[in-house]
Amino acid sequence: MTDQALRETVIRLAQPLIHSLGLVVWGVEIARAGRTLVRLFVDVPTAPQTEESGATPEGAIFSAIAETDSGSAESDHPQGEPSATSTPVAPTSATIEQCEEISRHLALALEVEDSIADAYVLEVSTPGLSRLFFSLEQMVPYVGDVVEARLLTPVASTDPAAHGGPRRVWRGTLTAVEEEGFVLAPVTISPEGEVEDENHPSVLLPWSAVRRATRMYIFKQPQKPGKKPGNKARGKDGSKGGGGQKAQKKAKSGKKTGKAIADNDHTAN
Repeated sequence: MTDQALRETVIRLAQPLIHSLGLVVWGVEIARAGRTLVRLFVDVPTAPQTEESGATPEGAIFSAIAETDSGSAESDHPQGEPSATSTPVAPTSATIEQCEEISRHLALALEVEDSIADAYVLEVSTPGLSRLFFSLEQMVPYVGDVVEARLLTPVASTDPAAHGGPRRVWRGTLTAVEEEGFVLAPVTISPEGEVEDENHPSVLLPWSAVRRATRMYIFKQPQKPGKKPGNKARGKDGSKGGGGQKAQKKAKSGKKTGKAIADNDHTAN
């Protein structure tokens, strides 16, 4: 099965449950490096929030590793009870419990249809702070944020004579989203997490040339009182979350055994 056919199958099998939970499919990522990785991203159907708008439990992740060995069913995940609130608050992200439910349903459906013949890894997660974009439409709410674009072929800026020439990797402030591409104003990120203009002409990147485009979450290292900024501070794009809640469980399903790890990283978005 081709990657595109597998993406369509994953969306077809998971979408009814995702919609019933009040969520939407953000995208499906397929990676084949030894064991096939299928990563499904789910999100709430509301306008994305920035870091200043409040805390968001971004980074909820649930992965199922399909193997050919047999196994037994056990669960070590403590069942936490949600805290009671006096005023209902609209969700800003899918919860870890929702990701787990979608993953269990999808893993069983893929098993029934035998969609993936070999061992594979299935992950269901929220897009996170440094979310991967699957279409130009998804980028529109993030105009003004820093985006990293990795390209299939080098692309030059709007000024052919600009220093540096064509690049395969561009980092810049997203200034516009057009019909067939998007515009970045190149920036550099200091070790302290400061975003500085690169003094380089803007670049128009055709979507057809983009291999991977992600929003960068810039972590500004807090400065200790009485100390000058040093080289120990660093920028962080938020692609991997640390800490949070984790749960492990094993499930037996016919010829394959699934092992799942859920990770919910409560960070501000």
